[in-house]
Amino acid sequence: MHIKAGLLVLLLPILTACVTVGGEPMDQNEKASAINVQLGLGYMSQNNLGQANIKLLRAIDKDPESASAHNAYAMLQERLLEKGTAQKHYKIATELDPENSEASNNYGAFLCNNGRQAESEKYFLRALKNPLYKTPAYAYTNAARCLLMIEEKEKAKTYLRKALVIKSNFGNALIEMATIELDDGDFAAAKNYIDRFHLVDRPTARSLWLAIRIELGINELNNVKALGHQLELEFPNSAELKSWLALQ
Repeated sequence: MHIKAGLLVLLLPILTACVTVGGEPMDQNEKASAINVQLGLGYMSQNNLGQANIKLLRAIDKDPESASAHNAYAMLQERLLEKGTAQKHYKIATELDPENSEASNNYGAFLCNNGRQAESEKYFLRALKNPLYKTPAYAYTNAARCLLMIEEKEKAKTYLRKALVIKSNFGNALIEMATIELDDGDFAAAKNYIDRFHLVDRPTARSLWLAIRIELGINELNNVKALGHQLELEFPNSAELKSWLALQ
């Protein structure tokens, strides 16, 4: 099975002007740290990584006990390909606040993307323990994608189904289920998932190539022709188009 990781690392939510922690008002250093985290994430979203680094280091300096600051700094270091530093700060973030679901999800994704798939699962599950976690479908889907890398298909399917119970139109889970069902030769189920994906997300080279193979499996040749044309128009330089052309 060919699996693209594509794990979902989540930006922290934008902080509001009135900042509290654990229901208690923050002190001045905590407030300064929180504001610098917000600024750092803003610079990251603009790809201004130098300024992001300055602000996030300042956030850690103001409040070394801030899991959010360490998580954001780890995300930045991961983007800068400083894997050792990223791991250090993800670990600090998850140790400072085991209930910080964003940090746990992000650390799980980091471990998975760096060859530590089996270890990553516990961090995705830790993220899911928090009943207030706003995006559990992401952690379930990350866990599934990571397990697929080590051929634990049945457990991955269980996690994907849980993601879809929470969010039935979650494209990231739908495309993974379509891939699994296609690999298993269940073309009808695969078609159901890929059609649902295309209802909620824009087509990608991957999704169109999946759809082509599914339609070939159920012998819908008119649909194959249309999908192949769309793949060629929208993704002319893709590996998926090369694979499609090689079949003709």
